[in-house]
Order: sequence, then structure tokens, then C-alpha cells
Amino acid sequence: MQQLVLSPDNKWAAAYTNNNQTVLLNMLSSEFTLIDNPLEEDETVCGVYLLNYNLLIYGSKTWVRYDLRGNLEDKFKNPYDSSMWPILKVECVTKIEYKVTLWTGNIDDDRMIFIYYDDIRAFQPLEYHSSLTISADQNILYACTTNNNYRVSKYARNDKDSIWMKIRDLPRSPTDETEVVLQLKLEKDEKILYGTTSNGFVIWYLDTSDDGLDQQAAIVLALPYGIRNISTKMLQSNSIMISGHKNYAIAGVRKNLYVWDLKTSKLVKVLDAHFGRIIQLEPLLVGNWNSVVTSSIDRTVKVWNINNIFEQVHVIDRHELQIDSISLSQDLGLAVTATRNCVGVWNLRTGKLIAKLADSPLGAIVTHALITPDAKYIISAESGHILIWHRLTERVIFKEEQPGIRQLTLMEDGSKVLAISKPSNPQGTDVMRTTATAVVRTVPDGETDYIFEYPVRSIIGVPFKPAAITSDKQHIVAAAADKTNRDCIIVFNAISGALVHRITLKSCSIKDVSSLVPMPHKGHLVGVASVDKGAIIDIKNKKHVRTIPKWGGICTQDGKYGLYAPQRGGLELLELKKGQTVKTYIPKVAEGVFTIICMFTTTDEYVLYYHSGKKTLRVFRTIDAEMIANYRCQAELSAIESSPDGKALVLGTVDGCVSVLAILDPQKKDMIQYLAGMPSRDEEWKKKVDKVRAQMRFKAVGTIAKLSTLFLNNPNEDQSNFNEATEENGFEDENVE
Repeated sequence: MQQLVLSPDNKWAAAYTNNNQTVLLNMLSSEFTLIDNPLEEDETVCGVYLLNYNLLIYGSKTWVRYDLRGNLEDKFKNPYDSSMWPILKVECVTKIEYKVTLWTGNIDDDRMIFIYYDDIRAFQPLEYHSSLTISADQNILYACTTNNNYRVSKYARNDKDSIWMKIRDLPRSPTDETEVVLQLKLEKDEKILYGTTSNGFVIWYLDTSDDGLDQQAAIVLALPYGIRNISTKMLQSNSIMISGHKNYAIAGVRKNLYVWDLKTSKLVKVLDAHFGRIIQLEPLLVGNWNSVVTSSIDRTVKVWNINNIFEQVHVIDRHELQIDSISLSQDLGLAVTATRNCVGVWNLRTGKLIAKLADSPLGAIVTHALITPDAKYIISAESGHILIWHRLTERVIFKEEQPGIRQLTLMEDGSKVLAISKPSNPQGTDVMRTTATAVVRTVPDGETDYIFEYPVRSIIGVPFKPAAITSDKQHIVAAAADKTNRDCIIVFNAISGALVHRITLKSCSIKDVSSLVPMPHKGHLVGVASVDKGAIIDIKNKKHVRTIPKWGGICTQDGKYGLYAPQRGGLELLELKKGQTVKTYIPKVAEGVFTIICMFTTTDEYVLYYHSGKKTLRVFRTIDAEMIANYRCQAELSAIESSPDGKALVLGTVDGCVSVLAILDPQKKDMIQYLAGMPSRDEEWKKKVDKVRAQMRFKAVGTIAKLSTLFLNNPNEDQSNFNEATEENGFEDENVE
């Protein structure tokens, strides 16, 4: 559906589809009428307009009028040659009074024609360019009609001669010869005219007295360098408003709110308002309200109190794009997040974003990121390459091309990394058989240990099925495709990369594998999960052990229990030996189909359950199924990890924020001491950090001096000497911002 419009009395709604069909809906009775394309054969529907008693449908050549029962009343034609001047939009005031705007059809040509119809007569067309706006009573309009510049002129309607008569030119702005006027908009009481230009905004105070000449100079408000307004549609761009006390101007550009002082025309405040582009900005100046309302593509509407807009702002670090994955170091001190354009390094104790890493600052496409348990190195997949970063120096120490990386997994306590890649499907091919390539490299030098390949099914819209490393670290198990292109299991030796087994899934009746789960208590057992059930396979003896109905592949560290969490609602604890339900955390309640994330914490003490419809993260005690927390996320959850000690959760959301939550179980008294050790609870924390920083700076001077001596004696000194020098001076243990 496109261009949803409402009638002035809010009783009717209309929209058109991309196949030129118009839907007219009675919002009181829910009855609707479908209208097929009423225009000429080669003409598509460009828009609709709705009155209390009529519906208008228009294309580039004609427009038609319907009553609200779907009966055709009249048909009109473009008075100009539609090949040169097609219709841009048609707007109605009454049944017999309407406005038609024509344009050249070329977005780079801003010439337009405005035609006003009153009863059966048409006013003389007004040629203009760039932008136009008209008053509510249709008597006054403002438009750019002067050639070679973007000066705004005022016109009045002359009913006697059926023309638009020019009254005067508004005061010029210093930039009206170079900056395009993207939008003109009148204030509600029509005493102020707002102009949106490519690099800022222009404000005119309009004198409405009989002998006034609009003598007040235009106010030019410039945006910061590098920030520009853009046209969202023809004649539409970013909006601006003036506060109730007429002392500030507020505009929404990109995801920020910009505030100017009207006395000095200087930018005085920039607010990070949304994590998505602001679509619309409207004033809310009713009674004591002195506010502005903003809506964004992040699906939020916010109301801002202008009276309090200059209060102190405490900035919370976040990414510009959503967080796709989180990787934690061993002690919860540092975390690495992967977003589409960079890798973020976070100090989780202070909540600070320490660094943003991208080998190509412009156009980088990051898909995966991991941090080694000792927090020395970061491995990422970026733009068809695998990178190994030295965390402290924030520089790439290894880079190699490997296009189409689908999985990164650390092996042998972070000393090796497994990278599996798969080519994308050609355009128009939904299902194909292809080959996945797995490469195991050492960290940090990046030397290739071994490479192996295996066939897979590649289906558009179905995510890649990651390989799993058995709990004894001896085998790599992957979901592959057999000769008949059905899912099977293929086992490789994790030490040498040699093929060990190929196991079919006929015995367990699983057709489509959703995930592979290494059973933590026995290294030779692997869980194979599908949509409605799971199975346990003995990869040593190539034997199907048992099938577990409802199991989704999540299990405890002892391998005794699993979780069942259907998308329609409900959460149960399963006993994996017999497949029976042991405990019910959430009863089966139909809540609609939503994204569900459920898991155990690292220590298996708690069960986590996230529901995308409610945006809530519920925490249950595993042993007695009691809910001890119900946290509502500020945005949709996209990544979650549990700390190694199981006391905290790290959340990543689509607004780019990272949140760390401590699990306060009333039955665990040691959590009070755990919270007391947080920096936010220590008033002397800043002094302690400054002291540590001073020590680190002193060590840095010693390290630089030692490195300078090493490179002076041997200019070809390798990376190992650098690492040796930094470790010797304690740099690798640094964990402050």
C-alpha cells in the first residue's frame, strides 16, 4: 500500500497499491471498496486525495473523481502536454475547488506549473521553480518565481481577472543565489514563513497589516559543516519550528535535533534525538505546552520540552547501526560488538565505547567480530577479508582475503580461529548446491593451519548453519548436503582437518537441520535440532542415540536438560534423556508469532526468555521456575551474552546501545558485594582510574624507549619483539579506558 490519506472528518481512509488498485475504507464500519485503475490504459496511478464526500485518483495525464460509494462522477485531463508537463499532484479544497501541480518529470529540473481551479474556471497558470506554499484560505501563496536565483515572492489571488497577482518580493537572504529552496512552509497562524535550503533554513516574519511591507530581514540559520538537508519528495524536505516564546528555532535533520538562538542566529545545541532518521517534526504549542514532536524511522515518536532543552545531557555511548553480535573477554572487562560498518570495543565496567575499528573507514561491511579470552587480539570479517587486530595499538597485524565469511569461531582457548565461507546465490537462483570452505588459522600471526571443504545447500532467506566444535575439542561437525541434496552431518578432525565421517539423518527422520549442538558432557555426542524436534547423534559410532520431541537445541552444561520455546508462546524445561517436560516457566498462551530468544546463563542457574512483541527479557531461576526479573528493553534485542560467572547479562539492541544487567537474585547475598565493586558505586573510582592511567603512561614511555632502541639496532625486527616488549611492561594487562 502507498500514500495513505484520511478524510478531514477522519471517517474514511484511502490508499493505492503498486498494481494501480485503490482501496477506499470506511473506518467506522470497516467496509471497503476496491477500485481498479480508472485512468487511461498506459497510465499508472500516482496518488489519491480524499474529501469528506469525494475521492480523487490521479495519474500523470488525468484525474478522476469518485463518490465514497465507489461510483465514478467525473473525469479531467491535464491541460498541458503530459509528455512535457506530467501531473505531480492534485489537491482538493472542496468538490469544485482544487489545485494541480505539474512538473517536467526530471528530478534535476525544478521548474513547475501551479494551476488553481475555482468552480468551473481555471486561474492563469503560475510558473515557478523549487518550491511553493499557499495559505489555508487559498488567497495568498509564496513561491520562487525569479529566474537565476531562489528569491521568494508573495502572490495574492485576483478572482476578478482569474490570475495570481504578485504583491512583492520577500527580503532576500545572503544565500538565495546559490542554495536551492527545497521546501516552503507556513506557520499555523501564517505569520511566519519557513524555508528549507540545502545547507540550512531561512525564516521570514510576515507583516499581516494592511500597509505592512514585510520589512524584517530574513533570518538565516546554517547547519554544521557536512550536514545537509535533502528532498524526501518533490516540494518536501526537513521541517523547522519556532518555540512558543519566539526565542529558539528547532529543526530535525538526520537523527539529531538542532537548536538555534533567533537573536544571534547561532547554533546553540545539538541533541541526539533518535537512532534513525527523523521523518517529521511538528510544533506542540497549545496552552502551556512549549514542545516539539518528532517521529523517526526507528518507529518511535518523542515529545521534547523546549523549556528544559538546555539541561545537562549525559551522553550514553552507542553505535549508529544495530549491534549484530557480542563477544566477551574472560573477565567481563571488555567486549567486542559487530555492526555493519565497524567493530566496537567496549569497557563494560564503565560503559564506554573505547574504539571503533574498521580497516576501510568508508564503505566497510563488517559481518563478524570476536575477542580472544585474554583480550589481546580481535578477529573480524570485513568486506571479504579476515582481519586480526592488536587491541591495544588498534592496528591490523594480519589481513587475508576470504570472501563470503559466514562463521568465525575461536579454537584452543583463542590460539586458533575457524573461518567458514560460502558464496552467495546468483541472482534469480533460490536453491543451489555449493561448497563451503573452512580455514583454520593461528592467532595472531594468521598462518593457515589447514583447509577443508564440504558441500552445502544454499537457500535464499535461510541463514547459514554454523559448524560446531565438540566438547572434547577433537572434532568439527558441520551440516552438509549429501548426494541427493538432503541435509546430513559431516565430521572433520579438529587437529588436522581430515574427513572422519559422513552421517545421514534418515534414522532420526530430520529433514532440515536448523542448528548443531555439541553435547557438553560427552565429546562424541552432538545434538541435531530442527523446527519441531531434536536428535542426539553418536559421531564416534555413527549411531542415532535418541530423538527428543520439541527440543530446540539449547541445553545445560551437564547435558541433562534443554528448553522448548515455540514462537507462539510458552517456555518449558525438558529432560533430555526421556524428552519429558520437567518444569513449565511460561504456560502455552497464544501471543502471536514473534521472535523468541531463550538460553541458559553460563552457570545454568537461570533461564533467559526474550519476546520481541513485548520487548521484555524475563529471567527465571532454573531450579524452581520462579521469575526473578522482567526487564523491558528500550529497543528490540539483537544480541545477548551471559558473563562467564553467570552474574551479568550483556545486551545489544537495534539502536546501537550496549547494556550490562546484573542478575539480582534475592537468594544470593553475594550479589550486594558484586554490585558494590562496580565503578558507579565507588565515589573514589575516578581518582583510582587517574592513578592507573598515570602509571600506564609511565610504562608507555618506557616501552616506546625500548622499542626505539630495538628498531634502531635492527630495523627489520618482527612483530614478536613488539609483543614481547609490550607484555614485559604490563601493557597487555591494561584494562582502563
